[in-house]
Amino acid sequence: MRKFRAAVCTAAALTLIGTAQTAVAAQDTATITIDSANPAGRLPRDFVGLSYEIRELGVGNLDPGKGNVLAMFNTLGRNSNIRLAGNTLDRDTLWVPRGHQPPNPLPEWVANTLTPADIERLGRLLSATGWKAEVGINVGRWDPTLGPDQAREMVKILGTKLTAAECGNEPEQWAQRGYKPTGYAYADYRADWAVCAAAVGNNRIAGPDTANPSSVWASNLAKDEHDKLSMLTVHQYPGGSATTAQALLSPETAAKQLKAVSANLAAAKEQNLPFRVDEANSTYNGGIDGVSNKYASALWGMDYAMQLAQAGVSGINIHSGLGVCNEPIFNGKFQRYTPFCAATKQDELAQVYKAMPIYYGLWMARQMGSGTFLPLNLTTDRNITAYAVKGDDGKTRIAVIQKDDTTAAPVSLSISVGNRVRNAEVLRMTGTNLADETTTVQGSTVDRNGHLKPMRPDQVRVRNGSLAVNLAAGSAVVITLNR
Repeated sequence: MRKFRAAVCTAAALTLIGTAQTAVAAQDTATITIDSANPAGRLPRDFVGLSYEIRELGVGNLDPGKGNVLAMFNTLGRNSNIRLAGNTLDRDTLWVPRGHQPPNPLPEWVANTLTPADIERLGRLLSATGWKAEVGINVGRWDPTLGPDQAREMVKILGTKLTAAECGNEPEQWAQRGYKPTGYAYADYRADWAVCAAAVGNNRIAGPDTANPSSVWASNLAKDEHDKLSMLTVHQYPGGSATTAQALLSPETAAKQLKAVSANLAAAKEQNLPFRVDEANSTYNGGIDGVSNKYASALWGMDYAMQLAQAGVSGINIHSGLGVCNEPIFNGKFQRYTPFCAATKQDELAQVYKAMPIYYGLWMARQMGSGTFLPLNLTTDRNITAYAVKGDDGKTRIAVIQKDDTTAAPVSLSISVGNRVRNAEVLRMTGTNLADETTTVQGSTVDRNGHLKPMRPDQVRVRNGSLAVNLAAGSAVVITLNR
């Protein structure tokens, strides 16, 4: 087997170039050396967030007073970011002002309504969790009365909890979806966006929320409207309609998904703008059965979050829905890629949800806390990625994701940590196999109340300045170094 060595010297570099092996020796090893002297970029506290269709808010979901919604958010971690927009924003959502009733009959295109009461419910969720939000305004079907009214209500109700309003969703596809005439181009969108931005004011506008993470509409908007933008945003679904678990976890996919956002990330940095992939998941259209709803997605989600954070992205929002797990929700989309969903229709109505595999991967990524990335050297034959962060609390944490099939041999991981480190705590995420739903953290799962109570982390002593960790195939760890 060939040896691959990756030297990470900048925040934008991949931590590993490796290949999954069809036959793996029983004594495979990996080594990590951390460069603590040259920090390289921030890991923000709110990096890992969630994204929902605006319809979820309009139908009364995300209610912190019902079911286990509040616990599911707080378990994932306080003080993060939620985004509400999606295809239902421009396609079929109508804003209804305070004191008004929806028109009767509704316009033919309307399937969902949104009211100030829905924004107030969101505000209660944000207050209870410390999260902040981006919320979309329908610009694909812009109404000069309703759009500004929604903007005023959102700013008034949410205050500083509103990070930004999003003026429309995936505008480069509006013409093909019938919202705009054939030939609708960036210049037309920029004019429409400016009208919405003026209604919002206060420079709290995110955009353009393009479906294509490489779209020049995003880099153009960053250049043309940087004085009004508070955040540059794009979407990303790296997997295709036939993606397998092995393909999703491959080094090729990792390289592709980073390359796809690189140009717009650079454009945002050039204009000193935060850059957020505010709608993302493994694959589009609700996900792929056997991939997006299985353990493979937990490994991918953790790695995706850490990879993009290290590259300099300001945050990601994993897109999801709140229907019954693995069942159709609307327009032929299934509930397969969501971090949490309802086990039954009864649970859906009660807003009682269960954690799906990707939830655990996002939870693991959040255990890295906030801090500064440290470059590292990783040497291995195996499909492994690794990231190191010097936390704002002074502790160094290392995330290691082993992405081979769970039937492969374990890896003996050696980490050079120096003589000042006495021991380490190792938190493990494991699954039965890549195509199974079962996912645990230290043998524990999220209970029906929405709480996760892992068993105590493994304790590992440092010997001669080195830390030895046995890493099961198809598993991930967060290692916290103790002095």
